[in-house]
Amino acid sequence: MLFVDTFTVPAGTLEASPISRELLVQHGIIHLVEVAFLDGPENEVHVILRRGIHRFVPSHPDGSIVGNAEAVPVSLFHPIEESPYFVTIEAWSPSATYDHEITVRIHILLREELQPPRPELGVIQRLGKLIFGAGG
Repeated sequence: MLFVDTFTVPAGTLEASPISRELLVQHGIIHLVEVAFLDGPENEVHVILRRGIHRFVPSHPDGSIVGNAEAVPVSLFHPIEESPYFVTIEAWSPSATYDHEITVRIHILLREELQPPRPELGVIQRLGKLIFGAGG
């Protein structure tokens, strides 16, 4: 499943009061996030993603995604298993002299698609219980 939001970040937007957008998604595992910048921002537009108060892209607490004329991919394994199914996108551009448009794409797959069941695990687990008892 692909969830996309495109919006404009006004020039001079401060980090203390970023543009904030909530993107409705579905349950599953976020396995890829792409932040696409048109030509022009020259690394002046900063983007982060949160679930609730927790930042998950980028994972570094002081980092942000920046770019110019590119889509910046971030591979991860971030479960979205509890509602509300929202991802908050925050963006700011304190040193920009022009407004800039960005696009955020969030790719989500069901856990079963990323981690298909392995029938052999059932056999291994049964053997472990037989050998080591119910606690094994």
